[in-house]
Amino acid sequence: MPAGDSPDVLVARFLRANNYHETFQAFIRETNLTADSITNHPSDLTIEKILEEKKLYDLAVRFEKINVDAKDVDFVVPYPTIPTTLTTLSTSFNILSVTLASLIIPTEGSTTPPSPQQVIISTSSDKSLRIYSAKPPYTLLTTISNLHAGPILCVAAVSQRWLVTASMVGAITISDLKGDIVDQWTGHTKYIVKIAVSEPIESSEDKEEIRYLAAASYDKSLSIHKLRLPKPTASTLNTDAFSPKLEFLQTIKFEQTVEDVIFTKDYRADNPTQEPSSTPLLITTIRDSPYLHIWSIPSDTSSTTSSSSTSSPQFTFTSKNPLNATSTSWLTYTPTSLTPHPHHPHLIAMVTSSIPSPKVIIYNLSTYTVDKEFTVPVELSAYSTGIVAWRGDTSASGLWINGDDGVVKGVEIKSGKVKAELKGHNGRKVRCLAAGTVVEEDEEEELMISGGFDGGLNVWRIGTDTSI
Repeated sequence: MPAGDSPDVLVARFLRANNYHETFQAFIRETNLTADSITNHPSDLTIEKILEEKKLYDLAVRFEKINVDAKDVDFVVPYPTIPTTLTTLSTSFNILSVTLASLIIPTEGSTTPPSPQQVIISTSSDKSLRIYSAKPPYTLLTTISNLHAGPILCVAAVSQRWLVTASMVGAITISDLKGDIVDQWTGHTKYIVKIAVSEPIESSEDKEEIRYLAAASYDKSLSIHKLRLPKPTASTLNTDAFSPKLEFLQTIKFEQTVEDVIFTKDYRADNPTQEPSSTPLLITTIRDSPYLHIWSIPSDTSSTTSSSSTSSPQFTFTSKNPLNATSTSWLTYTPTSLTPHPHHPHLIAMVTSSIPSPKVIIYNLSTYTVDKEFTVPVELSAYSTGIVAWRGDTSASGLWINGDDGVVKGVEIKSGKVKAELKGHNGRKVRCLAAGTVVEEDEEEELMISGGFDGGLNVWRIGTDTSI
């Protein structure tokens, strides 16, 4: 009698249980089985049970990996401690934003196409945007000063060739890397404090790339746009015909100020081995609201590329998820700096405006629950915007958090303890942070970049003293 867990028996058992009678008879005849050797008792092993056990195993492996890689690792040493202050800035202008990105910088007079390079993008209160090489000696590559009538508060690099910028006058501008404006939208009446650009969405068009763009403003609204990026070809790469277009979709209004916005994916999947849904989610935080406000777009229409805004799909409200330990808590605060983990993007870090002590929250988008929550001893007033940046080490073992006292603190996620204090802004407010890795000669170097109200832009590197 064949073993009850042999592949032939399992297939035959499946065919009989699901009334595939003719196929069952043919199968046992070809495999030399007998009909009476195939049982269908409740305790028998079945293909369905094996698949269910496989799902549970994959789920266990997935969450084990999450715990080990993302939340339960020690703060890796050494960490960046040596600052290099970029000296091309005037200390009379505050640094307002900093971004670590990859761009294809055009080269004057060169006949060969330029290669992508890692850069540091900073903006300051003199209304200028500066791009530096992300490798020593951090050469200033270009300065752009004509994008906005007011200081630029946020920047996003798109497709390595374009800059999306937003300013204190409520405008969104699309420009190339030479500083030429190709499109602009001026629908907000106050500061735009954060912009977010989605990953490319599925499109039936071969000639353009489609993304969503969202802008959070202090006029208590969120504007959503479709960003159309013509795909580069040999004939259009260096011509005016190759330029993005911004298509307005909708405005969402709130009772309070919108503090932050990100695009992400829906990581809630019944089968953990499947890829997350390609349908984008839009997540916002609101002043004095201990919730994540989540919008989505219908999955069957997310790939539409119609040029008419009236026929384009709109984001609709999905859920309002509490960030308090208990949903009945009366505590209110303002969560800011929604920052996905670089290797596990379903984990989002944020810092709150809780007084007297801010706190860090690690939110899990695969379960819609708070995974970790702890207070952090950083100096942030009720008028400050907390910023968090995941470390750029292999496991992203901690967070960098800004402070009004000029100190950037490194916090270990595993314990919630401060493991590093970087003092480099003369006791003045640290306004912006960025962190990541720079690749040079096939080796990765961890960096952290901080900008402050002392006018200083510091690039922090790991020193040679391994005793730190």
